Amino acid sequence: MAERCVYLTGATDSYFLLVLPLLESFARYADRGEKLYVCDFGLSDPQKKYLEKRGLLLSRPVSLEPGLHPYRYKASMGLFAQGLAYDAIVWIDSDCLVVGPLNRAVAAVMDAQSRGGDFLAICQDQGGSMADMIQNFAMEPFARLLDRSGISRDKPYLNCAVFILRSPAILKDWQEQVLDLEIHPLFEQNLLNCLAYGKLPEVKLLDREVWNVHDLDLDRLEVHGDFMETHSRVLLGDKVVLVIHATSFGERTVTFESVRFPVSDGYFIEGLFRMVKNIPVRDLFFTFVSCYLIGNKRDLIECGVVRR
Repeated sequence: MAERCVYLTGATDSYFLLVLPLLESFARYADRGEKLYVCDFGLSDPQKKYLEKRGLLLSRPVSLEPGLHPYRYKASMGLFAQGLAYDAIVWIDSDCLVVGPLNRAVAAVMDAQSRGGDFLAICQDQGGSMADMIQNFAMEPFARLLDRSGISRDKPYLNCAVFILRSPAILKDWQEQVLDLEIHPLFEQNLLNCLAYGKLPEVKLLDREVWNVHDLDLDRLEVHGDFMETHSRVLLGDKVVLVIHATSFGERTVTFESVRFPVSDGYFIEGLFRMVKNIPVRDLFFTFVSCYLIGNKRDLIECGVVRR
C-alpha cells in the first residue's frame, strides 16, 4: 500500500499573497484530490474564510498562543496536521513555486524508503556547512546547540524550505523545543538540523538544484516554454527543476517588496512579494499569481480578500 503524504505550507496575513502562486503551481502538477494545506500563522479573517471555503485551511491549534513568531508555528506543523491522516509530511515554504511533477518525485523518495523507518529528505543550504552558517550569521545560540549535542560543524547545513519528513518523534520534539528556543536567525531551521542529525537514523540529501533552487542558483535558472501551456519546464544546467525557492542572502538575487495586483472590476490585492532578479523567473511567479487571481476571483471577492 502506498504511503500517504500530506502537503503543507504556512502564512501570515502579510505573506498571503505569496501563497497564491504556490497554490496555483502546486495544483498544476497535483493529482486529483491532492491538496496543499495552508497553516494559519496569523492570517486575517477574510483570508481564513477564503481558505476554509476552499478546504485548504489548517487552523491554529488552541494549544498554541496567537501572535507567536511564524518560525515557532512552522516547527509546530505536527499540531496543525493532527486532524489529517498521513504517513509523511511534505513541507513547502510559501515563497516557493512548483515547476515540475513534485508529487511523482515525492512518491519515488517514499518508495525508496519503503522499509518504514523514520527519515528526513531535505536539501543542503547553499550556505554550505554548519560552520559556514555560524560564521556568516549571528548564530551563537545555534553554536551552543551544536556543542551540547556533539554534532560536527562540518555536516551539511539543511534548508527546511522543502522537505519530506516521516517521524512523529521529530515532529513532537521540534514543536516542544522551539517554544523555549532563543530567537536568532533561522532558529527553527537550526533546531531541525540538530534534531535531524542527532536523532534520525537517516537524513537523505536531495539535489538542491532540483528540489530547492535558491540564492545564487536563481540567477542560473532558464525558463523554457510557456507555462500557460503544458509543455514547459525550468532548467538549471541540464537538470529539470521541481521547486524554485525565492530567497537569498541579503538581496543579491531576491528583493522583498510591497506590491498590488489587479483582480477584476476595480478590485485589487496587496501584500508582500518576493521579486526574483532573474526576470524570466520573476515573470513565472507573476504568471502563476495572475492565473490564480483570474481563476478564483469570485471567491476572493466574496470572502473579502480583495478590495476596491
